[in-house]
Amino acid sequence: MCADTSQPLLSANAISMYFGDKQALHNLDLAIDAGDSIGLLGLNGAGKSTLLKVLAGVHAPQQGTVSIAGADLQKQAVESRRQLGYAPDTPPVYPEFRVREYLNFAGKLRGLKGAALARGVTRAIDLCKLAEVQKRVIGNLSHGFQQRINLAQAMVHEPRLLILDEPTNGLDPVQLMEIRDVLQNLEAHQATVFSSHQLTEVQANCQRVVLMDSGRKILDLRMDQLTDASHSTFEVRLNQAASSQDFQNLPGFISACSVDPKHWLLTTLNRGDNGVGFGEMMRGRGVALAKVTPVRNHLETLFGLLKLKTTSPVGEAT
Repeated sequence: MCADTSQPLLSANAISMYFGDKQALHNLDLAIDAGDSIGLLGLNGAGKSTLLKVLAGVHAPQQGTVSIAGADLQKQAVESRRQLGYAPDTPPVYPEFRVREYLNFAGKLRGLKGAALARGVTRAIDLCKLAEVQKRVIGNLSHGFQQRINLAQAMVHEPRLLILDEPTNGLDPVQLMEIRDVLQNLEAHQATVFSSHQLTEVQANCQRVVLMDSGRKILDLRMDQLTDASHSTFEVRLNQAASSQDFQNLPGFISACSVDPKHWLLTTLNRGDNGVGFGEMMRGRGVALAKVTPVRNHLETLFGLLKLKTTSPVGEAT
């Protein structure tokens, strides 16, 4: 299939997914261009794995469509899936196979044969640094090596799009650096979608971040845009308990998230405020303010807001 550069490499439109009465994905859109490196970030249970399974064709969404280079993932399954490689969170390896034997098997499943198969397997082994273990039985290898084998099976057919579900999960620091090296050495025309609940991994591996919460996409920005946001976040400590409704009439109010009833993170449109003006404005409105501190408005703050919302003892966030 020839590449069509006039449209996104992957386009997901109005994706909704249900498991029984539970809605796992809510009317979600996502576009991925060639060369994109996207970090899919969210707390456990945010819907990351479900979305990746839909994008990889493992799940068919009850609503919405997914296309790869213009080919519908459900209606043109063979054609579209040739363009993607999927590494699930649990490596789909056969423990009794040897590494090269397994990658040959994976390549044949994707239609490779002869010289193309040999070339694809050798390339995957080299890229994932598996040469020293290529003749060993997979079941005797460490979790780190099995994660690399998982990556290798996803890229053996040289796909244009790699979908990776928590590929660094459970790895030690040395193994993390090795996986990062693999991802950073992919071809420039390849796109990757990399899910994680670890903020540092998304920051280290991705140029763009998509933040999910409860099956919804709540943020989709390039990493460099996150350092130049149009709003400010303040850590606010109070002398008496408050609820989120107490802040909603503040000028420029965007959101309030509680650590406890006397400890909040407030996000407003007061860009560049060092906290003094914001604090004076709050006191002028009768808020029993003890201390206000500006918080750097970057990905750590945004991810922290989600954590606070999830773990808040009073459960108040807007």
